[in-house]
Amino acid sequence: MITKILIPTDFSNVANNALQYAIHLAKKINAEIHILYVKNIPIMDNSFPNNVYQSYMLEVEEFTKKSFAELTSKYLKDVDLNYETHTAFGFINDEIQEFVATNKIDLIILGTTGASGLQEILIGSNAASVASGAEVPVLIIPPTSTFEEIIHLVYATDYNEPEFPAVSRLAYFASLYDADVSVLHIKSDYDDLFDSEHNFFSRNKDAAEFTKWKIVKLPEGHSIIESINTFITDNHSNMIVMAKHNRNFFDRLFHRSLSKQMAYHTKIPLLVLNK
Repeated sequence: MITKILIPTDFSNVANNALQYAIHLAKKINAEIHILYVKNIPIMDNSFPNNVYQSYMLEVEEFTKKSFAELTSKYLKDVDLNYETHTAFGFINDEIQEFVATNKIDLIILGTTGASGLQEILIGSNAASVASGAEVPVLIIPPTSTFEEIIHLVYATDYNEPEFPAVSRLAYFASLYDADVSVLHIKSDYDDLFDSEHNFFSRNKDAAEFTKWKIVKLPEGHSIIESINTFITDNHSNMIVMAKHNRNFFDRLFHRSLSKQMAYHTKIPLLVLNK
């Protein structure tokens, strides 16, 4: 159950877009939202003039206060939900993980950053770092994605590891919208070790008390990304889900050499489930 949602922000358009998505979701599930701005640590040595450092800190404080006031006025003023704003000083990923643990956050929602969006989500970005290190689900919102009722979730897996934690969380998200779920079998070397037709989902999907599963074996002869992308387009899917615990599969999809092929990430949200 999701009762607390964290939205990291840098007050950019991309972050504001993720905030709007989070507001819609929070209203639907009656969750409270926490908006966190992490101030960067300035790199200074002992020879740096103290008055310059003090001036910098004053500018940061003024920027933070002004930005939160504008954010609240534009997006939260007339929203009927509980919210809080927070600041921290340090490294973004570290502060997010600390905040999640301290405040018992159930879900992180954040946007991609930087001009390209696509590169930032895939290659060493804050979004990818948060998703890799988080102990709670992370929902990454691409710059062009706006909130819509979820009608079809796509879960991509190679069945390499036990999947029940992912199944239960996936079922929860799908049940919020009464959405259909397609479980895509991504062929791997492990297919030779077991009968993929009788995989974990086939044997245990009923235990999740969710009935709208469809198990799909993707055709061979195409790249992983091409196959997923084609399926998403053909089936009008509006969220893709991956389980982080399957480390080899997760790393393979996020490899640099595949980044140019992953254009679908600029269109639909990506939900990363923790182990």
